[in-house]
Amino acid sequence: MPILRLSVIIGATFISLSIQAEEPPPAAEEHQLEELGVNRYTAPSIAQIFKRLDDLKPLPFDQLKRDPPQVTGASREQKGLMFGELIADGFLLVEAERKNLIEDFGRVLIQHARSLGVGDRVMRHSASLTELGRRGEWPRVRQELITTQTDVEQAMVELRDERMAHLISLGGWLRGLEICAEAVEVDFSPQRASVLVQPDLADYFANELKTLPPVLAHTTLFEKIRAGITTLQPLLNKSPSALSRAEVSAIRAQATELNDAIRHSE
Repeated sequence: MPILRLSVIIGATFISLSIQAEEPPPAAEEHQLEELGVNRYTAPSIAQIFKRLDDLKPLPFDQLKRDPPQVTGASREQKGLMFGELIADGFLLVEAERKNLIEDFGRVLIQHARSLGVGDRVMRHSASLTELGRRGEWPRVRQELITTQTDVEQAMVELRDERMAHLISLGGWLRGLEICAEAVEVDFSPQRASVLVQPDLADYFANELKTLPPVLAHTTLFEKIRAGITTLQPLLNKSPSALSRAEVSAIRAQATELNDAIRHSE
C-alpha cells in the first residue's frame, strides 16, 4: 500500500476524482501487484479513505491532529508504519482544509519518503501539494495525493518490498482508525459509528503479522501490535448498527495505544 494504498475519507469534482482513483489497473499489472502482496487490503483506494472522513465531517481537527512522527533512531519497519500514519494525517489535513499546515506536511512527507528510499518519487509532488493547498484548491490537492500514491506504489513494486508495503498499509489503517473513532466518540451516533466496522481488515492484518520473521515478530512493538489487533477484531467485525458508545471508546483507546507504541518504541 505504498503511500496509502495505505490508507485515514462533496460535489461533482470529488465524485470524478473518486471514479478516477478506483479505476482498476490493467490485468498484467494487477497480476504483478498480486505477486508482490499488493491487493485490496494492502492498497485500499485513497478515495475510499477520503470518503470515510467525509462521512464524519465536520471533524474536530484540533483534537484529532498529532505532531508528525520522528524517524530518527527508528527501525526500517517502524519507518514503514510511521509513513502510513503520516499519510493518514495528510488525509485529515486535507479534509480540514488547513492551508497554514500544508507546507510543513509536504516537507515532513519528503523526509519520511527519503528514509524509505523513495524520496525522489515524493519530492516531485511536494511543491504542487503546497501551492495547491495555499490557493485552497482542495479537490486538486486530493488529486495530487492520488497521483503521489500511484508513484510510491510503483516505487514499492520496483523495490519488490512486500513486507514494507504491508507495514505502510497497517500504519495508515491504525492511524485512520484512531482518527475516525475519536471523531465518532466526540459526536456519537449509531450511523456515524457504522463507518468503523471493517469486516475482514482486522482479520487480514492479524494474519499478515503471523508471516513476519521470528526475529521481528517477537520484538516488543510487534507483539503489542499483534495483541492489540486481536483485541480489536471482535469490535470491528460487529454489525454496523451494533457498536455502542463504550465500544467506540474502546476502539479509539486501543488504536491510540498502538499508534503511540509505533512512534515511541526503540
